Amino acid sequence: DVLELTAGDKIPADCLYLEGSKLKTNEAAMTGEPIDIAKNLDKDPFLLSGTSVSEGSGRCLVVAVGGHSQWGAILKTLIVEPQSTPLQERLDALVVKVGNFGIGAAILTFLASFIRWIVESSEEGKWDGTKVLDFLINSVTIIVVAIPEGLPLAITLGLAFAMKKMMEDKNLVRRLEACETMGSATQLNADKTGTLTQNRMTVTEAWLGRTFFESMDKKELTKVSKSFQELLSESCAINSDANLSHKEGGSGIVEHIGSKTECALLQMVEDFGDDESKNDGEFRYHKLRDSKPVKQRYHFTSARKRMSTAIAGTTSATRLHVKGASEVLVELCSKIAKPDGSVDSFSKQDEKNARDAIQRMAERGLRTLAIAYVDLNIDPSKLDPEKPMEENLTLLGIVGIKDPIRVETADAIKLLRGAGVTVRMVTGDNAVTARAIAIEAGIFDPDKEEKGATILEGPVFRKMSRAEQESVAMKIRVLARSSPTDKLVLCNLQRELGEVVSVTGDGTNDAPALKDADVGFALGIAGTEIAKEACDIVIMDDNIKSMAQAVLWGRNVYQSIRKFLQFQLVVNVVAVSLNLIAACAGIKELPLAAVPLLWVNMIMDSMGALALATEPPSARLMDRQPFGRTAPLVNKQMWRNIIGISTYQLIVCITLMFAGTTIMDMDCPIVDGHEDCHRRTLELNGFIFNAFVFMQVFSEINSRRIGNLNVFEDIQKSGWFCSIIALTVGVQVLFIEVVGSTVVGPAIGFVNLNTKEWIASIVLGVIILPVGALTRCLPISLFPGVTDEEAMAQAAEEAHKAQLAAKSLAKQEKMGLADVQPARESIESNDMGSPGKKHHRTSIDSVSSGITHAFEAASEAVIASRRASHNEDRSRLSSRESSLSPSTSFRAHGRGGPSFRRAATLVISANRFRLPMDTIQDDADEGDEETAARS
Repeated sequence: DVLELTAGDKIPADCLYLEGSKLKTNEAAMTGEPIDIAKNLDKDPFLLSGTSVSEGSGRCLVVAVGGHSQWGAILKTLIVEPQSTPLQERLDALVVKVGNFGIGAAILTFLASFIRWIVESSEEGKWDGTKVLDFLINSVTIIVVAIPEGLPLAITLGLAFAMKKMMEDKNLVRRLEACETMGSATQLNADKTGTLTQNRMTVTEAWLGRTFFESMDKKELTKVSKSFQELLSESCAINSDANLSHKEGGSGIVEHIGSKTECALLQMVEDFGDDESKNDGEFRYHKLRDSKPVKQRYHFTSARKRMSTAIAGTTSATRLHVKGASEVLVELCSKIAKPDGSVDSFSKQDEKNARDAIQRMAERGLRTLAIAYVDLNIDPSKLDPEKPMEENLTLLGIVGIKDPIRVETADAIKLLRGAGVTVRMVTGDNAVTARAIAIEAGIFDPDKEEKGATILEGPVFRKMSRAEQESVAMKIRVLARSSPTDKLVLCNLQRELGEVVSVTGDGTNDAPALKDADVGFALGIAGTEIAKEACDIVIMDDNIKSMAQAVLWGRNVYQSIRKFLQFQLVVNVVAVSLNLIAACAGIKELPLAAVPLLWVNMIMDSMGALALATEPPSARLMDRQPFGRTAPLVNKQMWRNIIGISTYQLIVCITLMFAGTTIMDMDCPIVDGHEDCHRRTLELNGFIFNAFVFMQVFSEINSRRIGNLNVFEDIQKSGWFCSIIALTVGVQVLFIEVVGSTVVGPAIGFVNLNTKEWIASIVLGVIILPVGALTRCLPISLFPGVTDEEAMAQAAEEAHKAQLAAKSLAKQEKMGLADVQPARESIESNDMGSPGKKHHRTSIDSVSSGITHAFEAASEAVIASRRASHNEDRSRLSSRESSLSPSTSFRAHGRGGPSFRRAATLVISANRFRLPMDTIQDDADEGDEETAARS
């Protein structure tokens, strides 16, 4: 099919350019770079699906559609199996351990009761089978209490609460698990364009009227007169094909239509205007264009490297406005405009100052553009339509244009780095520009950066072996001139090394990495639909600072789950141990019967989860290191608290169980002239049950903090927590006093209590708080488990060993190849004259193969623990890399020449990065040789 394209069209398939007029496409959706690419038969005839036509018109031949096109290839990579989050992996292991403990305790309780029943029944000669049923009910109840079925509820409540709160921070969570995973994130691979920067080319520096402006602030621009500003505005407005428009919806955002560079100049023209002109809703450049109709226009060509527009002059017959490449235009100037608008001769010193300004802006990664004009004493109708009279120009100035970083970027990155998250920039831009942006954003500081941090280019990264890539994956701070595959490979390498990886992006090219990362962020305003579909969280306001809030809420979710586990494990240990001890001791009626245990289970699971999962985050969470993938779910501090509180509760409950009647002075009441000791047992069990519940209430308060002594900190901000505590106490009072005073109470194992027993229950509960404070003062070394710091240090050491092994392997591979290659070449040259010596070449091949296999085996032995859980990811990555690789179709179809996709990539790269054409031929030849070797 042949397509006809005009400005504004979206290209639906991969095409080859046939013919057209000044056709340019915006490939930001695929490459992430806001640069319009001119399409022609000579340099770049390839039009990619998913991109849009920014200006001009033309016809093209469709060569790939659907899944065979670039757009379709990216869409196919988004179909992946859901993966377990770091928290889910930890929880799976913990739930199995706790469940085994509960089942074991239940079996022991049943066996102890059953054996005692057999002994007692044989002695008495009465076999009451209903007691066995009671033993079974008690055992099943223990399992119900022990198995943490409330854990999924706690996690879901915590995630849902965080999701709702994150929406208030302009974070739309598409996958609930991403809330928690972001709290464990250790790496952030951020896209430059649209994420760190505004995705809007802007004039940020200028050399105007012999004065250098480091910013285009209005106060700074007062150094040049209004007449000079008007002259500059006229040149920028008229000598342009671009336009601005207000975005629909009244958001106040101005959209750029056409050349992004020309739009930057038009935006500068608007900034020159006063506030009154902005309030009338009409753009200032429109008025300038209407007042000065264009008589003749000379479009930009690669040969001239400039664009010119002729209008009717005021002091002369014609005025020709010119803009173009700075170095070229400076040589054509003989005059220069002064700040007051008057004209002076362009001296050698002026030329030197102009070139210094160009160099200064280029070093900061800015694209420079010179603006000039010339007055001609010739009627506009008599101008040559092919050859503009671009001589003896008057230089207005040189502007520096770049995509500036967002205002909040530097602060957000500083906050993230302070929280232990390593931030790196992955961009398709050149290394000079990327380095300047990284330094400005605070990602890379050459003076203060840690040893080994580096800036790398995509082509260099791609040529590395797998071992070399592993050795530098954690050291890269900026990956420039990168492709979508580079970001995907880097992301998966970091995950293999045990890191929790988050990725940001706004373009279609970012979709595979967004999908494969542990957490993918897409921009809500500037992001493409494909990026939003692939991501886990959408940043609704495109504010990178919202990511820091996502980290804060993620860590709060993780911390809330830890608090709940600390609270739940205490209840588990005490309830299960108490009933087990009672069964072994031969107590016929367990102190915590089935119904009271189920009420305790409700307090522990549902209400405890709701209380602890809805606590607001503390700002101190951003002062600690991330939890990472290896941090234990129950750390040493938690084990200390669990053991301390559980010991106190068990001592209290066992003491009351065996000596409670004496301590509380409980006597058997006289009923019908006989002592009713069964009621005393029910009263004792009710008292133990009540004291147990109040100990859990204050244990819940104690669980608000894991390491801090002040457990009441910010409790007034936790409305949900206070309400649930009050509800628990209220229901417990009704349960004991109302239910216990009826016939239902004795039937389920307790009766109502007197004032003395109520006071004692509350006091025993309150003592939990000082016990918790004393427990936190005990030396941490006395308790089992590992601290977060120890876990992170161990993980860092393992990662360092893996990197050293990869680095060593890479060096050994190079040395091995260097030793083997000369020998191979020598033998192959001898073989040409002596066919009988073929066995020598075979032996050299086997030596080379043996060395390579030996090095691979050594490397795998060192980092096997890191790779074991990611073998499936790597196989999926291989298939995805092959689907995104430029040479996919070349290998698949076995053709002799480069494929469409490979050739397109090489030509586009040459055009964008100004590579010499012989580089393209070398790369193409290299690709052909590699493919032939594989065959």
